[in-house]
Amino acid sequence: VSSGFSDHRNGEVICKFMVENLGFESAESAKILRDEYFQRYHSTMKGLNVATQEGRLPKPFKQEELGQYWADHCDYARFIRADPDQIEVIRSLAEDVGLKMAVFTNSPRVYALRCLEVLGLRKFFPDDHVFAVEDVLPACKPQPEAFKKVLDAIGARPERTVMFEDSMKNIRACKALGLHTVLVHEGDAASGGEAALLGDTPVRDDPAVDVVIKDMSEVPAALPGLWKKRFEAPKAS
Repeated sequence: VSSGFSDHRNGEVICKFMVENLGFESAESAKILRDEYFQRYHSTMKGLNVATQEGRLPKPFKQEELGQYWADHCDYARFIRADPDQIEVIRSLAEDVGLKMAVFTNSPRVYALRCLEVLGLRKFFPDDHVFAVEDVLPACKPQPEAFKKVLDAIGARPERTVMFEDSMKNIRACKALGLHTVLVHEGDAASGGEAALLGDTPVRDDPAVDVVIKDMSEVPAALPGLWKKRFEAPKAS
């Protein structure tokens, strides 16, 4: 988030998609409608589906087009890169410890897979452990039904599951379901954009937050118990 990639995708790229594919006359008018529905549904794909049903779009939205457009038109090289330290943590948890690992996003599948490839993480998440918004519609994060569907699909019990999230609404939803929660908070630079639009800025001392990290490289120090398949949150000092 702090790299500016989310603002890039949710700004210039989605607006260009809406002008080219949905018939909007300007990027400005596209952005106004996209933000309106994103605030309501927390997912661009779900929002545009509903906007089509409500007759708000110049042309009908075909949801399969969005993920491919983002996969092809986002400037990955400009904003994100593979981080060897974070890759090693995820590799170790998946291969050395043998934890069941899954990805869950409110974005389209094709785009999510492209992001995992760019980040050097694709090989750690088999196809049936990557969940995109299409897999849980008509629900999506932070609705409990969406999380339950993912848990059921991978055969995971909430009390034996750890959710890493940068969204407070998702953190609170997961905690209400009985999951352990880790807030990924990159700092103040990550508190604008999408989080501000949704009124979803990080709250480190929220009761729903078990542990706070800046990125995955901090997991070994913050949660060493994971390497013994245990979740042991640090005691407050």
